[in-house]
Amino acid sequence: MSAVMTEATPSAADAAVASMQELFERQRKAFLDDLPVSADLRRDRLSRAIAMLVDHQDGLCEAMRADFGHRPVDLSKFADVVGSVTALRHARSHVRRWMKPDRRPVRFPLGLIGARARIEYQPKGVVGIISPWNFPVAMSFQPLAGAFAAGNRVMLKPSEATPATSDLMARLVAEHFDETEFTVVTGGPEVGIAFSQLPFDHLFFTGSTTVGRHIMRAAADNLTPVTLELGGKSPAIIGSGADIEQAAERIALGKMMNAGQVCLAPDYVLVPEAEQSRFVDALKARVQSMYPQAAGNDDYTMVINDRHADRIRGLVKEATEAGAEVINAQPTHEDGADRRIPLTLVLNPDEELGVMREEIFGPILP
Repeated sequence: MSAVMTEATPSAADAAVASMQELFERQRKAFLDDLPVSADLRRDRLSRAIAMLVDHQDGLCEAMRADFGHRPVDLSKFADVVGSVTALRHARSHVRRWMKPDRRPVRFPLGLIGARARIEYQPKGVVGIISPWNFPVAMSFQPLAGAFAAGNRVMLKPSEATPATSDLMARLVAEHFDETEFTVVTGGPEVGIAFSQLPFDHLFFTGSTTVGRHIMRAAADNLTPVTLELGGKSPAIIGSGADIEQAAERIALGKMMNAGQVCLAPDYVLVPEAEQSRFVDALKARVQSMYPQAAGNDDYTMVINDRHADRIRGLVKEATEAGAEVINAQPTHEDGADRRIPLTLVLNPDEELGVMREEIFGPILP
């Protein structure tokens, strides 16, 4: 027998990490070399981002539809494209005012000798943005608006759960920006971990609380300031004097948008016991008027992937087996295999059930 020695070759993930680290160093150097950052340059970057989204909105909406399996174009345009453009335009119109120094009073003893004080706002440097999959464009470009307005360079790591959208954003950004201004890093969890470990001057993360803890730990090693926009259990509270029909309509609208895959979607409802039956009937009627069926409905968004669909179905199964009353808000239509999951109501669930302990992020409403 003879032994064959082979030289280890770097994996694709290793190459991506090395490239990402090199890009970070180039952005940091470019930032320091080009100080100060003028208002005109900040506005120019914001304008290019706006033009990119407006010119390529159809392609971005199609990419999001492909990533979800199906997602209404109107929803993507309204929530992702218009929402992003609105934030970018707002920042562009306020840049000069935000850059102005703020006068501050000077107290004893310097005030006695005529000293003056002011705060001058300076860009931090290189900002990292880690965006989620539920609104992949909006949750990337809305934080970008603030970062660009403040004069920073930006590296974006979008979610691997929306690969078509992430890849398209990477191509479009490369066409509209020098990579030392703004670059998109794509890849799986290994790349995401390495991204969060870069010594950013600020790191912005939108996503789950579980992942947020890992992001905070990684950033702590570099003393990187972090903004975390995490999930929770958003309650909808109905008082005894509330308009039940109006409450049902608004809750149905908020819950069914993007199939409940929104951090602000109502996660459970607290309703007076005497009004519970009336509220359930009103909610079912409103849901069916908005989405007469789930399966095959072009106006209804699919759950992002099989893993999340299985998790949602598992929560319903657990509640059913525990004896909770489970009601399909669209009872004449079955849960289709295409991940368009109808709204399921869970009445009076035990607080130890998953539907009351976890952020649902889908079409279940306890």
